[in-house]
Amino acid sequence: MSLQPFRDEQLNYFKYAFIVLNEFPEALRQTFKVMWDNTLGYLPGYQMWDDSNFVRNVFLGTEGGTTKVPTHLSYKEWDCAALFQATIYARSFALPGSKGHHSLLSDLYVKPRGLPPDSFHSSVVSLGGNKAETFALAIDQLRRLRNSLCHSTSSEIDKVTFGQYVQYAKDAFKALGVKTDAIDAVGGLDESDFPAEQVRKLEEKHQKGVAV
Repeated sequence: MSLQPFRDEQLNYFKYAFIVLNEFPEALRQTFKVMWDNTLGYLPGYQMWDDSNFVRNVFLGTEGGTTKVPTHLSYKEWDCAALFQATIYARSFALPGSKGHHSLLSDLYVKPRGLPPDSFHSSVVSLGGNKAETFALAIDQLRRLRNSLCHSTSSEIDKVTFGQYVQYAKDAFKALGVKTDAIDAVGGLDESDFPAEQVRKLEEKHQKGVAV
């Protein structure tokens, strides 16, 4: 018996899941490395991120010796949840706030906006040209997009919503200096690109995902 063809809304869902589960982690790893190299990598006692045990232990040290990030593993194995912890929720990248003490990027740039959990940033580009703020907002946008997938109880996404999600993702990638080619390519996929095995893998990844 042949499988029933996907409805457009189902195909949109699988495309979106593919982007979130495959492209978001790659973009976040690239962003983490850039943040580390530009913020800490050149300082005495540190080094550029090469994913060695040494540099991962240095990162653990800058986090105060405890973190939800699995620093015993290669960062290529860190999932989105770990990469959010390693960036906007990391002590390593905390900056001085208005009161002088250091604050996490999330506390400094995301919380003050007061966005409800199921909302998205209308823009991820800092109005004042603050690169740290832009990075924080773009990373948080990816977090919100991922959560929308984790919280989803349906395997369908309508055309308008899919288009909005894709544009949000592309804007965040661009703000982080990450190429959007992969997202554009996924937009051109059709039903034949999602055989049963591919769908099963996407569903397994989805089930493992936890909203953060």
